[in-house]
Amino acid sequence: MRQARLIGIVAGVAAVLLVPASLRAAGFALFEHSARAVALGGAFGATADDPSAIYFNPAGLAFQDGFNVAAGVYFITESATFNGVNPFPGQGYSVNMKSQIFFPAHVFAAGPLGTNVRWGIGVFTPFGLGTWWPSDYAGRYITKRVDLKVFDINPTFSFRLGRNFALAAGADYFYSEIDLTKSLGAINPYTQQVAEVGQVHLYTPMDGGWGWNVGLLGKFDGGWSVGATYRSNVKINYKGTAKFQQFQTGYADFDAIVAGSLPFAAPPVGTSRVKYPNEVRLALAWHGECWSVEADAVRMGWSSFTDLPITLPGYPTLSQDRPENYQDADTYRLGVEYKASPKLSWQFGALRDMTPVPTASVSPLLPDANRTAFSVGAGWKMTPKTELDVSYMYLRFDPRSTQGQDHDSFNGSYKTTANLFGFTVVHRF
Repeated sequence: MRQARLIGIVAGVAAVLLVPASLRAAGFALFEHSARAVALGGAFGATADDPSAIYFNPAGLAFQDGFNVAAGVYFITESATFNGVNPFPGQGYSVNMKSQIFFPAHVFAAGPLGTNVRWGIGVFTPFGLGTWWPSDYAGRYITKRVDLKVFDINPTFSFRLGRNFALAAGADYFYSEIDLTKSLGAINPYTQQVAEVGQVHLYTPMDGGWGWNVGLLGKFDGGWSVGATYRSNVKINYKGTAKFQQFQTGYADFDAIVAGSLPFAAPPVGTSRVKYPNEVRLALAWHGECWSVEADAVRMGWSSFTDLPITLPGYPTLSQDRPENYQDADTYRLGVEYKASPKLSWQFGALRDMTPVPTASVSPLLPDANRTAFSVGAGWKMTPKTELDVSYMYLRFDPRSTQGQDHDSFNGSYKTTANLFGFTVVHRF
């Protein structure tokens, strides 16, 4: 039974150390903060002519008139299939991730502050993650369910410099929480098989951190415009509780040893930190009488995520500082808009998004891969001052294999797709 005690303790250690692993992935950045911009493949940094400019390029506010507001929501569905290989979980093993619907919302408002200065404020979701696998699947000791929410409260000011140029500067306050559940396993000495002896649920109440952003927009003769933005890193220190729940196996002495090995009765408090990546956007657009074209290049600075410390005061054996060493990643976006009439416009877009997640970190926590997306949308002026924008995007992930390198020895390949549908209402007073 000494062996069972040791294995039970190791299982508990792994349970806690793997909790924040969902935050290691790079594929949980979101840009669905405007239906029109999403319809353009996210290529909006050199256009930025509605209140969602607060995210895409706040300098665009300086070229807008009056008091404007925009609000909307996106509905995101994702499907993923995992196919295993030997030795674990084995050739022929297959499982589908459970279906979920996520609905990140966005709200923006902007108005004048003097002759050449405008203010703006936005609330949106720059990062988010949710995966949910069947409770009895082979990877339940890595994760069952994870939910990461990050909200950004973004006030900004935009300054017009003559006829052609504008600058902007603003602050970002991130407000975030983590919710994760996974199973605990230990070798039952009576059966010599892995037994599910419990589960751990980590929840961190909302914690926050500050960042900043700047933007530049230039408009030139012939319909050309260029834009550039920078959004800084934001560091959040998380503090939460890891609640352990024991499952009875039917072997009383084995259950007693497991109960004494893990903190089921007194949930420990854990701390961690995440440094969210910075973002650089360069944009070029041409606007004609009926047609407009824009291309954006975006670099996410995930290389700032070099390690992930986890500390549980009072439980030093459960604490660890995990190396991450992620790489920066680029996204290329293209959008085309056609104004069919004064009341109706159509948008089309495409993007290629490169993942910085190393092969060894691909897991059921987030099976990330390079992505390609295609989008379409429409804008309808319901009244002279109110517009409804709607869009749809199909997002396809390249197949991704762990190539036998998975940190948790859970090897195989993932195939993922996502569908995004949303709307935004823009009203100009």
